[in-house]
Amino acid sequence: MVLVHPVTWRVPRSPFFTTFLMAAACWLTIASATAAAQDFVGPWCAQGDRSKPTSIAKDGPFYKLTNEQGSTATGNIRGNVITAMEWQFVRGTLSADGSRIDWDNGTFWAKCGSGGNSGGGYYGRLPNLQGTWYRDGNHSKACSIQQNRGSLTFTNEAGQTAQGKFLGSKNVTANWGGTTINGTLTRNAGQINWDNGTMWSR
Repeated sequence: MVLVHPVTWRVPRSPFFTTFLMAAACWLTIASATAAAQDFVGPWCAQGDRSKPTSIAKDGPFYKLTNEQGSTATGNIRGNVITAMEWQFVRGTLSADGSRIDWDNGTFWAKCGSGGNSGGGYYGRLPNLQGTWYRDGNHSKACSIQQNRGSLTFTNEAGQTAQGKFLGSKNVTANWGGTTINGTLTRNAGQINWDNGTMWSR
């Protein structure tokens, strides 16, 4: 009978091997951070509106942020968060898909849509708002929304209409006879909370 002895693999424990592992881990960390930082760089649109261009550019060890008013600030990036020093250290968090920066002052920047956007809307991953809605959830107060890419036409329960558009994937705006009312989408775009205190749901 031939006895076969199992082979045991031994990991070298030399200081050179340990140093190699530490260097590899450090390189992977730096590469990951660099990739995340690169997601911030480029043109953006304040509130997702292409008529309000903003940008982030590499500037030495830091980043240069320019808002829609032309004001600039020095940025520092840690992970998926950028801090604008001259803007009262406001912090922006990059979304998982890299398409939006949500600032902790309640505003946001979104990647600008491409092509055919004469209305200044944001043509990223927009929800479908087409159809019947109800003011304050009351089915006796039916409203409606007609959607054409980033452009929207709202009709309220009284039959009045307003032209509007998306201000990013979670915000809309409507012009009711010269009065602008903005809305925030919640409940997976099943509800619009208007800033005049009303709500539409479906």
